[in-house]
Order: sequence, then C-alpha cells, then structure tokens
Amino acid sequence: MVSENQPADVPATRGASAETGLLMIGAAVIVAGWLLFGVIMGEFPYSVIYTAIAALTLMSILGVGGIRLGNRTLRLFGYFIGVVGLLLLIEDLRFGFPDGVVDNIANIVFYIACVMMFVGARGLTD
Repeated sequence: MVSENQPADVPATRGASAETGLLMIGAAVIVAGWLLFGVIMGEFPYSVIYTAIAALTLMSILGVGGIRLGNRTLRLFGYFIGVVGLLLLIEDLRFGFPDGVVDNIANIVFYIACVMMFVGARGLTD
C-alpha cells in the first residue's frame, strides 16, 4: 500500500496489510523450519539460499538491521520462493518423498510457507 507521494521502491508501512502479514509469516516459517529441522534436528536441511531470501524478507518487513527493501523486491522474493516450492513439490511427486516422517513434515511445512510467501507477494502493490 504505497501512497501517492511515496516512490515505488520505498517500502510501504509494514504490518498494515494481510498480504504483508502472509509474506512475513511465510518467511518466518522458512527460517524457523531451517533452524528446527536442519540445524537442531539435522533431518531435513532447507537450502541456505531459500533461507537467506526468507530472512532478508523478514528483516525488511520488521525493519531489523536497517534493511529497507521496496515492495517490488519483496514481491520478487515471494514469487521466487513460491516457484521454488512448486518445483520442489513436482520433484518430490516425480521421484518420491523422503522416507522419514520428520523429513515429510519438514517438506509440508516448507511447501505451506512457500504458498504463503507467494500469495502474500501477489497482494503487494508498487
């Protein structure tokens, strides 16, 4: 939600829309999933690049570390993670899901977070 006087690359007010909330929650779930499943449990490591993009998205929305990404960049990150999630789901459907229960739970959590980021990104405006 960018006002008429605000340039498109300047972030809108964070937390003001449901779309931003979806993007933020999806990013937080990916980061938390990486910490829980990959680092703590050592079961299903999410890729570091997906986790880094989710962390940058989350930091920008929360205003942590002085990172200010515009809505266009946040939308790009959300679309990227959404497409990655779709491609990984297709790969799992084609070649089979992992054998472990924890790995499957981690997959499901990751796919849900990817959908949340994609839907949140679709709702962002310039």
